Amino acid sequence: MNSPEDHRLCTATKFFLLLPLFVAPSCNGGDKDTSDSVMRVTILHTNDTHSHLTGWGPDAEYTPSTTGDDLTLGGLARTKALIDQIKASSDHQVVLYDAGDWMSGTLFQLLATSRAAELQTIQDMGYDAITLGNHEFDNGPQVLGEMISVATSLGVDVPILASNTVPNPDDSGDDALEELFDSGRIQSTMVQELDNGLRIGLFGILGDEAQSITPAVAPASFTPQDEAAAAAVEELQAQDVDVIIAISHSGVTDDPDTSPDNLMAAAVPGIDIIVGGHSHTPIFDPMYEEDTPIVQAGAYGRYLGELTFTWDGTSVSIESYELHEIDDSIQGDSQITEKISGYIDDLDSGPLQELGYTFSEPIAEIPADVAISGCSESGLGDLITDSFRHEINTIDPSNPVDFAFESQGVIRDSLLAGTTGQQAFSDFFRVLPLGFGTDDVPGYALVDFWVTAKEIGDVCEVTASISPLYGCDYFIEISGLRCNLDMSRSLFNRTIGVDKWDEASQSWVELDTSSSNEQLYHVAVDSYVASLMGILEDLTFSAILIVPKDQQGNEYESTDEMLFDSDPDTAGVQELKLWQALVGFASSFEDTDSDGLPDIDADYTGSDDRIVGYDD
Repeated sequence: MNSPEDHRLCTATKFFLLLPLFVAPSCNGGDKDTSDSVMRVTILHTNDTHSHLTGWGPDAEYTPSTTGDDLTLGGLARTKALIDQIKASSDHQVVLYDAGDWMSGTLFQLLATSRAAELQTIQDMGYDAITLGNHEFDNGPQVLGEMISVATSLGVDVPILASNTVPNPDDSGDDALEELFDSGRIQSTMVQELDNGLRIGLFGILGDEAQSITPAVAPASFTPQDEAAAAAVEELQAQDVDVIIAISHSGVTDDPDTSPDNLMAAAVPGIDIIVGGHSHTPIFDPMYEEDTPIVQAGAYGRYLGELTFTWDGTSVSIESYELHEIDDSIQGDSQITEKISGYIDDLDSGPLQELGYTFSEPIAEIPADVAISGCSESGLGDLITDSFRHEINTIDPSNPVDFAFESQGVIRDSLLAGTTGQQAFSDFFRVLPLGFGTDDVPGYALVDFWVTAKEIGDVCEVTASISPLYGCDYFIEISGLRCNLDMSRSLFNRTIGVDKWDEASQSWVELDTSSSNEQLYHVAVDSYVASLMGILEDLTFSAILIVPKDQQGNEYESTDEMLFDSDPDTAGVQELKLWQALVGFASSFEDTDSDGLPDIDADYTGSDDRIVGYDD
């Protein structure tokens, strides 16, 4: 089964290898006299590393100090070594940018306000500028502000560009972030003057779609992508820059008519190059929107992008472009390796000690990859949703959950078998790392509530009708349920049958999803998805409406009311985190080979036919 990156790689390869390189004229030429020479610049770029300081694969197998002995990809020690190699071999200027979402995805994020491990590593790697992605706001603007302030106190001074983030001057809830804008620590635009005299104008942008899935930004807000980009270009042109580069966390799609970076380039003249992120797309040859090249380097540190352009005084010309895969043919930088090892020690002696785990603690074994597969049912999605039902029903067997759901957008990584199949706590956490609860414990919490049979059918319709329009984030993985779909039918009418798993008979039983069926069913989902239920109504013009209710059918007013309490005998709500449910379920499997570790069922290396007809 393909990993998320393999899926995107295949899609990108089919599409992007058809796109040619050609000359891109600039709208930003000044009066600089370059008649006697052409200036050449190499842009190195990354995006969406999501706290992946170590390799992408089983953490126990990542060996950056040696080569040729592991299958893991990525790892910032290796990336740093390649950056240094490219710089050392270049006879012209080399710059380094990151297009956002450098936070949220691994255990290192737990050091945000104490060590700011991601930003310290960014500083050590020598970035010239970075921007903010939507996941930098996962814990709210105040925590983001505190993290950047901690990093600054530790000597981090890499420029941070955010052209359309707007703190709220009338609300104290984002004062820590507001102070960074007021002091100039976060800038809207920046002029980078290179040693060869070239003046590069830079701005950082968060795209409109990325904004729509960033509810934790409040009380701060964002201005629209194109409006902010146009203002930034105008500001930079007034400063007599030669080349304007947008560091954009907006994303791309295969269709230029819906691709956010393409739309921005078309709407805002004057952008010479877009260094992008957000959609996790490895672009192997630059995309173009008319004369503007758009590049992106996948996600999780798997690639380093290298774009070389020339400036002849009047125009930008793309000379070469390459995505370098980061694997164990590259010996990692020893200083970065040592610092990351120190961060792991900090985790083990700090936040992980409080959680009762260690970074490298083995949890379970898998026989092969248990992977997410974009926009199709996956073994990992089955495992995750089964874990929700299993853990809640184990804690409270008197009130069992009938169905469990999870959006693919919340599932951030696969379980990769590597050479041993052993999965550490750090590997399981990477699967469901997002969010922060009201209890100061990391991770989104499970919520449970009741819905009608018709609303269960609407869950199937989200997958059938919304995910083809808005992407795999809206593909819903399910447990206890089978959705039968006919994708040839009109939108919001594609669910032709719904089946419920009957434990007694160990078989599927048809569920009456008509509005006349007034029975309520007990469901579980994560708190983030529950908080966004209203978006479904807006996206479908009320064709899909799911209203969480209590067992008596009374509508819940807030997500907090729905939080599942894993220990009712203790005061307050003891949240059950998504990663806790997954680790608990993984630990429940039998140790079939008597090596001391539970063995996750091989059925989860493939899907279970719970969503039928989607790919027809």
